[in-house]
Amino acid sequence: MWSYNLRVFFFAFCFSLGTINSGKSQNSSIEFWPEIDIWYRLNDSLRFSVFIPLTKYNESKYRDLNIYLQADYAFGKTKHILYRNLIDDNREQKIKSFLVRGGYMKGWSIGENAGAYIEDMVFAEIHKRIPLKRNFLLAQRIRVDTRWLGDDSDFSYRIRYRAMIEKEYELKKMSVIPYFNVEPYWDSRYSRITRTRLIAGATLLQDSKFAFEGNLTYQRDEISDPPNLYALNLILHVFLKSKK
Repeated sequence: MWSYNLRVFFFAFCFSLGTINSGKSQNSSIEFWPEIDIWYRLNDSLRFSVFIPLTKYNESKYRDLNIYLQADYAFGKTKHILYRNLIDDNREQKIKSFLVRGGYMKGWSIGENAGAYIEDMVFAEIHKRIPLKRNFLLAQRIRVDTRWLGDDSDFSYRIRYRAMIEKEYELKKMSVIPYFNVEPYWDSRYSRITRTRLIAGATLLQDSKFAFEGNLTYQRDEISDPPNLYALNLILHVFLKSKK
């Protein structure tokens, strides 16, 4: 049964990728988001990480680069004990109920549109993990972004809620973790929800130091032109840990 579900998932993933260009219209844009995430584990609960995503716009030569520096701490027991891998970790572990994360992000445009986009952001998150039947895991996250945008460093903030469902499949020496999440964004500049993002993807864990992740994103943004965004996100995860 698990192999059938996995085949269905990857067929849907590839089909969606193939229909991005065919569904393109004047009210949509297509982007490519290559990314490298470096994780450094200090102990069972504390990690530091660096995310480096790049945004490539399909309709132009414009590029945006972001660098995230962050730390997270996991704690607490779940109601039902669950041992498994997570989409952002390469080791089997007892799932902790809560995770808190904080960090700083610097973003700017590069290439032909250098200077068009500048952002400094300080953010904080809290995650709640809930094991479900049949090895599914529900993760809820609340995140607050405090932002300074443009040359004038205009201040604003966003409140983001994300619900994600994931499940691990073990294939010989490899783990495949499909997931789906939905995330609305509330923006203080407009005092309403301005963006909703849907993501479907999977992470492949095979090596103790590396993992590969791919996902498709659909984003509806009420304040952007065009309002509909389709993106392919490919991530290389690099895992390091303290020898202590």
